[in-house]
Amino acid sequence: MAHISFERKRKLQIYLLAALMILCCLMLVACNSDNSYSVAGDEVSEPTHFMARFMLIIGKSMGSGVSFGWVVVVFTVILRLILSPLDIWQKLIGRKNAKAMERMKPQLEALQEKYADDKQRLQQEQSALYKKEKYSVMGMCLPTIITLVVFFIVFAGFRQVVGYQFAKDYKDSQNAYNTSISEQIEAKYGDVDGNGVFDVDDISKDEDGAKFYFGYDDGDTHVEGAMEKAQQAVYDAYYSDEQKSVRSWLWIKNIFVGDNWYNAVPNFTTVTGQTGFANSRLAGITIDEYNTVMGKVLGTGGYAKGGKWNGLLILPVLSIALSFLSQKLLSKSQGQPPVPSGDSAAGNASQNSMKMMQWVMPIMMGVFGILYSGAFALYMFTSSLTAILFQLTFNLIAKIVDGTKGNKSGVTIAKR
Repeated sequence: MAHISFERKRKLQIYLLAALMILCCLMLVACNSDNSYSVAGDEVSEPTHFMARFMLIIGKSMGSGVSFGWVVVVFTVILRLILSPLDIWQKLIGRKNAKAMERMKPQLEALQEKYADDKQRLQQEQSALYKKEKYSVMGMCLPTIITLVVFFIVFAGFRQVVGYQFAKDYKDSQNAYNTSISEQIEAKYGDVDGNGVFDVDDISKDEDGAKFYFGYDDGDTHVEGAMEKAQQAVYDAYYSDEQKSVRSWLWIKNIFVGDNWYNAVPNFTTVTGQTGFANSRLAGITIDEYNTVMGKVLGTGGYAKGGKWNGLLILPVLSIALSFLSQKLLSKSQGQPPVPSGDSAAGNASQNSMKMMQWVMPIMMGVFGILYSGAFALYMFTSSLTAILFQLTFNLIAKIVDGTKGNKSGVTIAKR
């Protein structure tokens, strides 16, 4: 890399390190990315990812009936507090770089003018100056890289939590459905087999049995069958005050579904991972079973007819805006090398590189915020908001410290 310009060397180092860190993240996620839940047994197994388990612990400590949205907010704040020493270290590196660049900027501009025709010598002199002033090139990209690492790890946890909730919602609905059917069969037929079990096998295989199960029309009146009554029991359980409060958050009808145009109650292809960017893969269930159990709740609970528009796209938009603002504040807090005045190509390349880095995270936040659960979009929004507040607080403290040091140094400015 001896004959590569400083700017290209810096970009290459950043890209290589970023690629390595992302690869490590993906490997970590892949090693613990099981988001498949079987609903064939009596109970749904809890998530295995440590982030998912952490969220469930927080939810249980906050009590039953608390919206998972508030669990996400508390989880995000706690996670940011745990990572705060790392944040402080990153900001100290950025502050050190900014001060070093402030000292070096006149010298760098002089070197660019002096060695405008000798790029190799310019690179050598710049490298020597950076080394002398202890300017950390890699320290400039560390915040973005570490943010990506945490991003993918937390994302894997959220995928498991959402999948677990989908499986739990269906299992609870299935239990409510089966309980209602069993009670109706017991009341209608009694213990036919003498085994204490009341299921559809006990229903008579005749017209009377069909009417009992499916219902019928008696003139102008529709008489509900056992299936419709069981579906109503599912509806009542699904929209009970406790269950409804867990899923809803402010304007979002179901926090486990995206804050977008998706249905508030996920359909079979969504919960089994056959369509869209699946958060879960429910196993041990057929489409007929799912549609029968969830028949009365499908297409309900959302904005507009048919239960469409679970959310209003507010969180994805806010996530993009706050992420962009966070990147702008971060870039301003770190020193940037001066753009070569005599080399428009190099100047444009440097500016384009910085702009690209500022847009990568906001675009990623927007994509994930739109395509995945509202819970993850809320995490991104809360994380960005916390990061901005932390950055502003750090800048204020740093300004006070600089002012205090300036006063202690006894330096006075002569009046003209």
